[in-house]
Amino acid sequence: MTKVTILGAGNGGMTLAAHLGHEGHEVRLFEFPQYADFAALREQGGVRISGVEKQGLGKVAVATSDIGEAVRGAEIILNPVPAYAFETFARAAAPHLEDGQIVVAMGKGGGSLTWAQTLRQCGVKKNVTLGETNTLLHGCRKLGPAEVTVFGVIQENVIAAFPGKHTDRVRAAMKALFPSRDFRRGPNLFESVLLDFNSITHTGPMICNAARIDSGYHKDEFHLFGRDENPPAVCNVIEAIDRERMALSRALGIEAVGLEVEHTRNKYNPGHAGDQVLPMYESMHTEKLEKVPGPYTLKARHLTEDVPYGLVTWASLGRMLGVPTPASEAIITLASILNKEDYWALGRTVEKMGIDPKWSKDRLLKYLEEGA
Repeated sequence: MTKVTILGAGNGGMTLAAHLGHEGHEVRLFEFPQYADFAALREQGGVRISGVEKQGLGKVAVATSDIGEAVRGAEIILNPVPAYAFETFARAAAPHLEDGQIVVAMGKGGGSLTWAQTLRQCGVKKNVTLGETNTLLHGCRKLGPAEVTVFGVIQENVIAAFPGKHTDRVRAAMKALFPSRDFRRGPNLFESVLLDFNSITHTGPMICNAARIDSGYHKDEFHLFGRDENPPAVCNVIEAIDRERMALSRALGIEAVGLEVEHTRNKYNPGHAGDQVLPMYESMHTEKLEKVPGPYTLKARHLTEDVPYGLVTWASLGRMLGVPTPASEAIITLASILNKEDYWALGRTVEKMGIDPKWSKDRLLKYLEEGA
């Protein structure tokens, strides 16, 4: 049994609480008081989970809005939240962290750099190991204040740490919690940052379908991954952004394959036979993805998170490495105009991640590995 603290009680946090409680771990769940709704959870003693992986009640030992109570004595702390929330949770947890604890940011890659930068600003001197995954472990949804359902399981995640020399420790801890998952160690932390398919498959279609989304016309019939919403021309935008991601990956010594290859090989195309790779248009259009409804607003996380904490990060890295990212930059600019936000200013640049854009590639890679 491991003492696990989960910071954040959204879809991902509640599902992790249910999963780990179901497995017999001691789970402590924290949420800020303005968002906490723990009455039903406390009454039934945990979170009910259903769906493709587990059924039943996952016990939660503590559900609290006192972050000190949640963090105290934990062996591993999981932070499954949108990228824009990593800093808020890190700043709140900073005074309560203890030597030997492991903190894993889960969602978009780069969370461990945000945690490191925030703890540095807070003057934290504790010996805390920081890690991250490139995405959540479940495709999930809250059905109520203490009930979740899992409609998909992510079997392989990229695991990373900052500094990278601690990755094996983080990987071992996560493997102990989730023995059925494969946590793949990449060559450096930026594989986690760049293996972010949401920033590719969400942003282009959102911009190209902006008029339909904003008007609300036939709202209930809109599906972001539908065939009508993603004709070949829109898939060309997706492909252009993906090729920029691949170029950034190669510049950092990371092996990268196209999104269509990933889609062809994985569970989105379970009936696909052989090794022949589907073209981007065909790989995007699968029965599973086409059924996902919405979103119905341009203020959805498909732009508000995936642009400033996905594409802005990539474009900033591209400027540092001399890798052009014109498609990503065009989407950033259009999203900023549509939502009347300056995503360039709000977004997560390399500077905000504690990286000097004047560093050479070798200096960057040494920093990612050594942390000095």
